Amino acid sequence: MTILDAERNFREGLIALAEARHDDASACFERAMRSERARRVRDPKMRYLSYYGLSVVLGQGPIREAIRACEVAARRDFFNPDLLLNLGKVYMIAGRSSQALAAFERGLDIDSKHAGLCAVMLRTDRRRVKPLPWFDRDHPVNYWLGKIRSSRGRSRGPVIAGP
Repeated sequence: MTILDAERNFREGLIALAEARHDDASACFERAMRSERARRVRDPKMRYLSYYGLSVVLGQGPIREAIRACEVAARRDFFNPDLLLNLGKVYMIAGRSSQALAAFERGLDIDSKHAGLCAVMLRTDRRRVKPLPWFDRDHPVNYWLGKIRSSRGRSRGPVIAGP
């Protein structure tokens, strides 16, 4: 196996990922990593590991090892906004939205015009919990309580339990 095989497998994995064939994608990314290991590459490409973790999480749910793969990749190649985007997506799927937003923001600090990060930030709801959860968000009471909470500069308002 050559290094070109690793890159070919990576590109095939990206195509499979775009077509929502997550199991095929993870197999391609895994083959890319194996190709590098077989060639004893000193500085393996962290994008292979990151996309592998993302494809596993998309296909099988938030598996601890797959999340860890994305974390390791983003930590080792910390100037790559694509890896931070993958990490943020994985965190979102795992229900860790504050960590996801932090990853997205770090990626935007590196590349403020990154199309994927900009798109995901536009779709991400960063609003706080409604002051009175039994009313709609646009209810006048929630609206004004939210304004009061915001003017006080509190990071979290009081949570009032419903009946």
